Amino acid sequence: MNTPTAVSQGRPTLLGFSTPRSFNPVSWVVRRFTGSECSHCFFLYWDDDFQCDMVLESHELGFRLITWQRFVAKNRIVALIEPLHELERGFIKLGDWVGSAYDFQGLFGQSLVQVGRWMKRKWLNPSQSSKAMFCSESIVRCMQWAEHPEAATFSPKETTPQDLLTFYREATRGKALDIQPWA
Repeated sequence: MNTPTAVSQGRPTLLGFSTPRSFNPVSWVVRRFTGSECSHCFFLYWDDDFQCDMVLESHELGFRLITWQRFVAKNRIVALIEPLHELERGFIKLGDWVGSAYDFQGLFGQSLVQVGRWMKRKWLNPSQSSKAMFCSESIVRCMQWAEHPEAATFSPKETTPQDLLTFYREATRGKALDIQPWA
């Protein structure tokens, strides 16, 4: 795969949305339960120390950093968004979470939230951890810490990757970048 370099260099932190290139049971369940085109969301930023694009993500292995090149080798990119409201203040706070566990309990509770949505009811996630996050939660918390004007419309433990993708695809909230090289 011939992937362009320096996708995020000179830009604010980007938001990405993806699905795995090969079968992943967690991804399959997320897309199945939410009716989503993506099962995962992440941050893409330029790292001055490593001189490359880096992905910050909440992954089954925990909250971690991985190079963009390694990430796109295993993931099909659905969308890359440059948010119109900068998230840097919130993004910096995510550093405290690197190395923390993935919130499998919260993801299970998210399935109950989805059942409520199907029944046209708003249910809160009953399985929440204050020491672990899943992917969409990390973006919502970042938005809140960055004082995004519409962050209060999202609940960190009840928001899906598709909810965020739909939100940021609106022209007043984000600018979609060309994803052709990674689709």
